[in-house]
Amino acid sequence: MDNINLQLYSFGHESDLSLLGKIKCAGEMGFSGVEFARGYEELPVEEVKKALDEAGVKAVSAHVAMKFMEEDIPYLAKLGVGFVICPNAPFCSAEEAKEYAEDLNKLGKMAKEYGITIGYHNHTDEFFQVDGKYLMDWLIENTDPETVSFEIDCGWASAAGMDPAAYIKQHAGRIKGIHIKENGGVIGSKKPKSRYAPPEPPKYTLDENGKPVFPPEFKKMLEERDKLNVPQGTGIVDWKAVKAVADAQRDDVLYVVEREANYGDKDRISCLKEDIAWIKANL
Repeated sequence: MDNINLQLYSFGHESDLSLLGKIKCAGEMGFSGVEFARGYEELPVEEVKKALDEAGVKAVSAHVAMKFMEEDIPYLAKLGVGFVICPNAPFCSAEEAKEYAEDLNKLGKMAKEYGITIGYHNHTDEFFQVDGKYLMDWLIENTDPETVSFEIDCGWASAAGMDPAAYIKQHAGRIKGIHIKENGGVIGSKKPKSRYAPPEPPKYTLDENGKPVFPPEFKKMLEERDKLNVPQGTGIVDWKAVKAVADAQRDDVLYVVEREANYGDKDRISCLKEDIAWIKANL
């Protein structure tokens, strides 16, 4: 596989790199494109375009929370982004999933004018079952295939106990993005919060440098979860099967590496270099 993209979130909260620095580093590591996780809000489009051109990478996709979608889509279109994905959202029932599907459909119609497809990215809780189906099924089945596609995070899907390849095949044609995230174990899924639940305060504060400061119990939970993000090729996902079924169901699939944690005593960039080397050698 040659066209491998990088979710810029993969540099981690501790990274000192600016957005433009992350783009440069992605190119140096051999990635062909990037998927944004915002961070461009204060930057002129021309500066980001210049960084992309100099790094030799394309802006292929972006993770954008629903509340920022309408604001960000015109900007992202100027960068050449063609797939804008909501990274997660709360919905806990079939009815709420249908309501959220309609929100995506409305955004999809608007984004189509900019040449952009709207998408949704899973974690584990979308694979909680209600009324005989996974919440993710309710969402996919009630969105417009002309304007809304999906990005399957194979790490989170497998952590929920799913076979990502089988799930992609089940929804053939609807899967535009694949997150290549290695996962070492199953943790299951739990019922997510309702979209009508009152908002909770952030679980962390920011220090004087803008870096997150996590309370001990939340930090411990993150550390346990991060242990699942093992070296590429050593986890429970059958990546050859994933690629085969993903490529069979449409010809414009985006493959995006996302790493949430380091492993061993390696720094994040070293881990990412090993990730892309394994993918190029094995897929």
